[in-house]
Amino acid sequence: MSNNTTLDSLECFTPYEEQDRIIIGIIALPLIFIGLIANFISLRIFLNKLMRQQTLNWYLMIISMSDSGILIGAFFVLTFPRLSESLLFSNGVKVCYYATPFMFGVMTISQTVSVWMNTVMSLHRFIGVCLPFRAGTILTAENVKKVIGGVLVCATLFNISRFFEVIVDGVCYAEVLKGYIPHLTATALRLNGIYRMIFYEWSYTLFMFVIPFTILIVVNTMVIIAVHRSRKIHAKLNMYGDDVRRQELAKEISTSIMLVAIVLAFLFCNTLALIVNILEKIQWDELVIKVVPFSNLLVIINSITNLCIYCLFSDKYRQLFWFYIRCMPCRGKKGQFEAVFNVQ
Repeated sequence: MSNNTTLDSLECFTPYEEQDRIIIGIIALPLIFIGLIANFISLRIFLNKLMRQQTLNWYLMIISMSDSGILIGAFFVLTFPRLSESLLFSNGVKVCYYATPFMFGVMTISQTVSVWMNTVMSLHRFIGVCLPFRAGTILTAENVKKVIGGVLVCATLFNISRFFEVIVDGVCYAEVLKGYIPHLTATALRLNGIYRMIFYEWSYTLFMFVIPFTILIVVNTMVIIAVHRSRKIHAKLNMYGDDVRRQELAKEISTSIMLVAIVLAFLFCNTLALIVNILEKIQWDELVIKVVPFSNLLVIINSITNLCIYCLFSDKYRQLFWFYIRCMPCRGKKGQFEAVFNVQ
């Protein structure tokens, strides 16, 4: 069927549920824009050569990128179509529907990158905290680059089929919008029973939920235990007045707590998506329809929480954040920028 085919309006357009339009179309919109601004600021900070000196910040830089991809994809695939329908803006729906086949693939790749970048970052911190004598040989810059590159390549290959799951197969007149809109339909690939069983029922569940969630819970539990022990050592150092060692240990503890907080926020915001995945398996379709908007909203919220965590636990990030807020329009401020880093 060509893209110029006009379909009967009855088979073409189904309005979104009111709850869906309110939660994803209206409430999520300001969160997406706030999230994009927050991730742009984070990316600007982590891209600076002074921040790139720490390999842990490389993971955070990629997470900022992937979260931005999630937010951009969510805007075109989820939020703007619903908002446009609420505003009876047919051109908005038209733009989103034409963009959906591509943006859906971008969004799923970004989500996979976010999941696994959080996972490998936790493993990185686990090695640094729990295996300190081996960390120097394992956590080299070259190895970190290979891991990040591997995650990016694997996430792309894992989701490459998503670009071919939905197509625009024609246009139709939507009475409620008073205009012609594209007709989105699932391809034969997405409807294929074997593909759905292998990808959605097994691969997606394992690689997006079971494996990473298990690793995150186990590894971060061990990191929390190690941090608790470090706090006891820190308390003893306070008694004996070892200032240098005490400051180093305090920074290590703060970094560990920050990364654990990032992971806990990630787990909290993505657990409902796991529940939706389980509900789909047992075919509780009515409950899935009610829960999915909240699940999508939590994923969007997760993409904007990291900046708050960085500012709360990282002195350097907090100082640089305010520096950029005040001096973003300025140029030639390199000396001031480095001075901020040296004030500790």
